Amino acid sequence: MVSILKKQPRHEVISIRLNEDRLKLLERYQKVLSEQMGREVSLGEAAFLVIEERVAGMDRETARHEMLSTPTASLYHIRKKWESQHTLSIAEWDVFAQYVQIGTEEDTQEPPLLWPAIPSRETYLTLLDAFEAVYQNRKKPASKHVWYYFGNLGGHSTDVRLSDEDAEQRHQAVLKQISTRKELLKPSEKWQSPGTVGGCFLTAIRDEGVESIRLDQILAPYWATLWGLAARGHWVRHDRQPVRPAGPNEDDFRNRIILPEPLKSGDLELSFTGIGRPELGVHIDLGPVRRVSHLIARYPNLAEFHAMLDGWSAKRSWNGRHFLMTRAKEKGPAKFTLWLRQSDVGIEFSEKEWDTLRELFQKAWAIPEVQRWLQELRLEYGEQG
Repeated sequence: MVSILKKQPRHEVISIRLNEDRLKLLERYQKVLSEQMGREVSLGEAAFLVIEERVAGMDRETARHEMLSTPTASLYHIRKKWESQHTLSIAEWDVFAQYVQIGTEEDTQEPPLLWPAIPSRETYLTLLDAFEAVYQNRKKPASKHVWYYFGNLGGHSTDVRLSDEDAEQRHQAVLKQISTRKELLKPSEKWQSPGTVGGCFLTAIRDEGVESIRLDQILAPYWATLWGLAARGHWVRHDRQPVRPAGPNEDDFRNRIILPEPLKSGDLELSFTGIGRPELGVHIDLGPVRRVSHLIARYPNLAEFHAMLDGWSAKRSWNGRHFLMTRAKEKGPAKFTLWLRQSDVGIEFSEKEWDTLRELFQKAWAIPEVQRWLQELRLEYGEQG
């Protein structure tokens, strides 16, 4: 009796109302299936097979839509899954690539309008390599997107014309254009951004038929750079917020870090605060005589400040998102003014003070506890400076 009453797997029965054109199309497909299988195929079975043929695409699209409805949690899960397994589903690659495109193409910084360059020259080179790897592993030799790739990489400004009949000519033209964009990125000064390569990368991920396992393999060498773009894409699109779980996280290792003692040189003092955990605050004190201090409380500001100290040349002004640095034009010892954009306050530095501050930051960046904290912030905020 128990076996008789045992529940059987449930199969839903649905009815579909079709207009005349759709019904005729399904009947034609029913006839084709019957001939292919050598037996009669019912109209219902034909409809079922239509759905079965599209089930993978439906699952991919549905999963992508669900993840995009909770982008922060989804990207954080993607990051942690990659770090533990190095495997993503195809829908996860779709979402990841979408944020890579945002991080590459939206709210960019191009010197001299804004310093530092974001994405950087090195990031663009890596992204071109990643796109080329996906494109070279496409499922069909004749990609229907070659015109899109070619144009987005600046091909329309060249004398090359793509053939309508010769797929190999189109393929070689795309590879040539990728190579050209890489060459234009090689000079450390006056390099050229490679066009909308983020869009090329997203299209190749979504539409070139490369399976997720293969994507795991070919994109592993580029993951660090790609993640930096994806996290930045989240920051750009979602109110300047990092890819970080909401609310307190007791497992966050930063809760257990003991920050180093302040670093001093003359009147200058550099100290750290974790009061705003998980953010890392850096406090700059110019001493008792000048009685000026500044707290850098957010990672994007801190990343730019470090980039300014590390790469700024006194021969030109630093024009950043958070800071402006200018040099006085008067004769005599060099004097610099650091403007804090958020508060519209200027702080004057002698050349010696600026060099001292640079040395203190170099020492601070080398401290293991600070390095661990900064690395986690880089992963949460993406490319910032």
